[in-house]
Amino acid sequence: MKLFFKSICCIVFALGAQIHAAWADSDFDAWKRGFYQEALKAGISRKVLDKALPNMDLLERVIKLDTQKPEYVSNFYDYTNRRLSPERIKTGREMAHKYKTWLGRVEEKYEVPKEYLLALWGMETNYGSFMGSVDMLDSLASLAYHPRRRKFFTGELIGYLKIVQHEKDVAPQTGSWDGGFGHFQFMPTTFLAYAVDGDGNGRRDIVNNMPDAFSSAANYLHQMGWNAQEPWGREVIVPDDFDWHRIHKHEQKTVADWEKLGIRPRHIQSFPDSEKNTVAEWHVPMGKNGPVFLTYPNFKIIMRWNKLSLYAISVGMLADVIEKRYEPIKVPPEFRPFKTKDIICLQEKLTQAGYSTQGADGQIGPKTRQAVAAYQRDHGLTPDAYPSFELLQQMECQNAEN
Repeated sequence: MKLFFKSICCIVFALGAQIHAAWADSDFDAWKRGFYQEALKAGISRKVLDKALPNMDLLERVIKLDTQKPEYVSNFYDYTNRRLSPERIKTGREMAHKYKTWLGRVEEKYEVPKEYLLALWGMETNYGSFMGSVDMLDSLASLAYHPRRRKFFTGELIGYLKIVQHEKDVAPQTGSWDGGFGHFQFMPTTFLAYAVDGDGNGRRDIVNNMPDAFSSAANYLHQMGWNAQEPWGREVIVPDDFDWHRIHKHEQKTVADWEKLGIRPRHIQSFPDSEKNTVAEWHVPMGKNGPVFLTYPNFKIIMRWNKLSLYAISVGMLADVIEKRYEPIKVPPEFRPFKTKDIICLQEKLTQAGYSTQGADGQIGPKTRQAVAAYQRDHGLTPDAYPSFELLQQMECQNAEN
């Protein structure tokens, strides 16, 4: 009898999967018909569309990658140490030597220091060792079809088809699952706006041509307003009596004013005079028990590349380490990561207690940090706006496995 019911369940499950797949395919076909008209209006020819659309396949795994929740919450130590590995630092220095001539030319022309190009290259594709193997048409079509970021990826898919239409010889067949391609993982619209012909051969090839790739990345940063006279920021030391309520004010002060509040650079004796009038803001990715940074205007330009602050900090740190300004930050032996389900629990408990996090997604975003800070302030804790295991324990959200 058990075997009979088990067989029935398997049949029902299989039929359900087939029905879902058939529905998705039908809905995807309907979306493609609508996209065809939208692309025509954007200037894509019927010839390109008639060839491209029949070859677009819906990739469920791409949609899953765009929507799934990780088991662990992204944290500073895990994020930066994976990206500032000894191998990546070593390879970055080797690439600095290998491409010394071209990096020098690009640095002089676009006024972007070579170490930042190397850091971005290392972060994006590990110096070209993996530029993605997902079909560009399929990945962009799948993401444009899904409602979560439909408007953004519809624009990127149209951008890709413009490359196919006007620069077919450099249009990539494959890229990352989210549509980035080439050594620096340009999105199609970024390629159209900022890619350049670095070696003058009449093509903008950021996949197979390093002069083009370096020049295009440098041109993007230059056009965004990169200041070659300033660093991206600095890791700093905070005095013991610092007023942590300032973390919630998103203050922008000159470096000299931060210095008056007791902020000191970690790796040098004092801030250079050339930086004293630079307007800086601070970033505290892991509260008072983690590293603290003052970030300069160049930091915001890196965030134009990728809006995740941990990404921008990692790029800045990798550039400094490649240039041998200092060593990477080490993970404290007592550090323990948070699980996503623990943060979801914390968000729910805080909201129930009157400190709304505007949802429970398991991510320590701005709303959650504001709620944590308010709770800390009202309960006599240091208001550094970052959960601690003590806070999780107090809210009965600590997972014993951690």
